[in-house]
Amino acid sequence: MTPQNQQDQNPNPIEHVGGKEPVRDQDKIMLVLSYLGLLSLIPLLTVKDSPFVTFHARQGIVLFGFAVIFAILNVIPVIGTILYCVGFLGVLVMTIMGIVKALGGERWRMPLIGDIAAKVF
Repeated sequence: MTPQNQQDQNPNPIEHVGGKEPVRDQDKIMLVLSYLGLLSLIPLLTVKDSPFVTFHARQGIVLFGFAVIFAILNVIPVIGTILYCVGFLGVLVMTIMGIVKALGGERWRMPLIGDIAAKVF
C-alpha cells in the first residue's frame, strides 16, 4: 500500500483535517443541518456513507451543547447575561464559519469544539 493510499483510508475521520474534499450534491443540505442546533442529529443518524458529513455533524452537536450551556448561564443575573451574550455571539460566528467551511469542502476543526467532538464520538 502506498503512503497516498494509507492517507486516503484514514479510519478516524476526525483526525483527517485540512485540504479540500469534493462535496456531493446530496450532502450539501446535510452539511447545513449539521450546524443548526438539534437538527445536527439528522445527518449524524442518517448519513452513514460520508465521513465528511459525520465529521461536521459531530462538531455541530458539541456546538449545540455549548449553546445550551450558555443559555443556562443566562439565569445568573448580570454576569450570566454577559456570558450568554458573548457565548451566543461566539456560537453564531462558529455556526456560520462551520457552514461556510463545510460547503467549501474543508474539514475545519473548530477550536475546543473539534477536540471535544474527537473525544466524545
